[in-house]
Amino acid sequence: MDGQGKAKPLRGGLVRLVAVISTMLAASGCLGPKAVRLTRLNYNEAYRTTNDEQLLMNIVRLRYADSPVFIDLPNITSQFELSSHGNYLGGYGNQFGGRTSLGFGDLTARDTPTLSYHPREGKEIAKALLTPLSAELFSVVNAGANTEQLLLMTLNDINDVPNAIRSTVMVPTVPGDNSAFRQGIKQLVRLIELDAVELLIGITEESDASSDPIPTRQLGGDDIINAAKEGYVFRSRGDAGMALLKRDKGLILHVRDEFVDSPEIREFARIFKVRPGLKTYRIKSELTENPGSPLNIKPQDDTFYMNMRSILQIMIFLSKGVSVPEDHMISGVAPMTLDSDGLVYDWTKITAGVFSVQVQKHRPKDAEVAIHYRGYWYYIPCDDVNSRAVLSIMEVFFSLEESADRPGGPLLTLPVGG
Repeated sequence: MDGQGKAKPLRGGLVRLVAVISTMLAASGCLGPKAVRLTRLNYNEAYRTTNDEQLLMNIVRLRYADSPVFIDLPNITSQFELSSHGNYLGGYGNQFGGRTSLGFGDLTARDTPTLSYHPREGKEIAKALLTPLSAELFSVVNAGANTEQLLLMTLNDINDVPNAIRSTVMVPTVPGDNSAFRQGIKQLVRLIELDAVELLIGITEESDASSDPIPTRQLGGDDIINAAKEGYVFRSRGDAGMALLKRDKGLILHVRDEFVDSPEIREFARIFKVRPGLKTYRIKSELTENPGSPLNIKPQDDTFYMNMRSILQIMIFLSKGVSVPEDHMISGVAPMTLDSDGLVYDWTKITAGVFSVQVQKHRPKDAEVAIHYRGYWYYIPCDDVNSRAVLSIMEVFFSLEESADRPGGPLLTLPVGG
C-alpha cells in the first residue's frame, strides 16, 4: 500500500477541520459589533412604537372616563451567545469502509433579552400627572415646538381669557369654548412668523415691589454688592435718591423695536388684556402669585398670567379629540355632553388642528400608531403630522415632570426567548 496515498485524505480532512474552526473563531470575534448593528435600531424602534401606543391608549381611555395606566421599560438587557461544536472522525467513518474525510460541525448564535417593567403608581405617578407645569417650559418653543399646539395644550387661560376650561374634565356637563383664546394665540403665532417677538429667558425688575427712595449719600459699595447677591438692584429716582428693586429671572416676551406700536401687537394686547406699546412683557404662572388673593387683572398690566395645566389635564383635553363610534354614543359607553339645544356637543372642534384620533372597526392600513380598544381601532394616520407631534411633546412633558427620586419599586422582569 502507498503510505502517501493513504495520508492524502487525512491531510485534506485536517485542512477542512482547521477551516471550520477558523470560521467559528472569526464569527465569534465579530459577533459583538454585528449584534449591535442588527439589534440596536430594532430595539429603538420597538421602544418608540410601544411608547406611542401606550400614550394613545391612555388618551383613549380618558375619553371613556377610564383609568390611565403607565408601565415603564427602564431596562433592556440583551445577552448574545455563540456556541460551536466540531467533530472529525480521524479518517474513519462508521458507515463507510476505509478512510473518509467526513466530519461534523455546528455554529449556534442566539439573543436572549431580559425586559424589566416598572408600573408607575403611588406618589410617583400622582406627582407626574397632577403637578401643574411651569411657565418656563415654553422655552422649548425655541427648540422647535409648535407654539399654537403648545399653548392650546397646556393652558387653561391667559389673563382670564379661557381655553375651553371644561375640556379638562373627564365627564363635563356643559360645553367649552376657546374661540377668543384661539384668536389670541393665532395672533401670537403671526407675530412670531413676522419675527416681531421672541420668547426667551431674561431679567425683569419688579417696580411694584420697589422700596421708598433712599438718599444716595447713605448708600455705600457694600450695600450695592449685598443687594446684588440677594437678587436686588438700586435704581435712580432722580433727586429723591435710589430705590431698591427686586430682579426676577424668568420667561419674557420681547417685542422688536419696529413692531412695538404695530396693529398686530395692539390687537394681541387687547385680546389678552395687557398694556400695548411695551418692549418687554413678563410671563408668569398663576401659581407664582399669592394663591389666597385674586389676580385682579387690569388692562394696563405688563404681565401674562398663565393658568397652567397638569399632564393629566392635558391628556384629558387631548382625549376630547378622540372620535367616538355612534353605537358607543347611543349606548352611553362614552360620556357625552349636550349643548343648549339638547344636541350632542362635538368636542373634537376644541382640539381641531392640534390633535385628532380617528376610529374604525377594522385595523387601519395607513396608521402611524394604532390601538384596539372596546371593539374598535383608534389611530393617528401617517399624514397627520400635528397629532404625531403632540405625542412627542407629551413624552417631553413626562420627562420634565418625572420625579428625580423615583423609588426602586417592584419590577417585573421577564426573560424573553430561551
